[in-house]
Amino acid sequence: MSRWLKQNVNEKVIYLREWTKTEKGIAYRKRRAEAAKEWRKNNKERFHATQKRNYQKMRLECLTHYSNPPKCACCGEDNIVFLSIDHVNGDGADQRRKLKKELGYFPGGNNLPYWLKKNNYPEGYQVLCYNCNFAKRQNKECPHKTKVQNILTN
Repeated sequence: MSRWLKQNVNEKVIYLREWTKTEKGIAYRKRRAEAAKEWRKNNKERFHATQKRNYQKMRLECLTHYSNPPKCACCGEDNIVFLSIDHVNGDGADQRRKLKKELGYFPGGNNLPYWLKKNNYPEGYQVLCYNCNFAKRQNKECPHKTKVQNILTN
């Protein structure tokens, strides 16, 4: 059911909710699902192009929310191709386990921007470039920070 229908309840919406639970409603939903599946099968290129465009739009919206304009919080890289979302406290594995118990799956990978928006962009995330994100994962701290500290101490 669409978000609009959930937020704008009236007599028609109540009727529609009840109708979708009837035999006719269930059969209709099955027919529509089959038609959509068939359309996606027959229009693969168009479907994938739309999916990719929507994902890029959502990713940019997510990056812009956590860093406006989007740039790495560590090194300042601003090329969007190189940017990613990072868990500030490094607790991504804990979050994946928790969400897997709650939802039965983890909305990670390409689904993360959609999940963040659906949950009103929770705190605890930041924008890092892939290099800083990977280095933080491996060394618990980005080399840019240790390099700056080494320069200051010498």
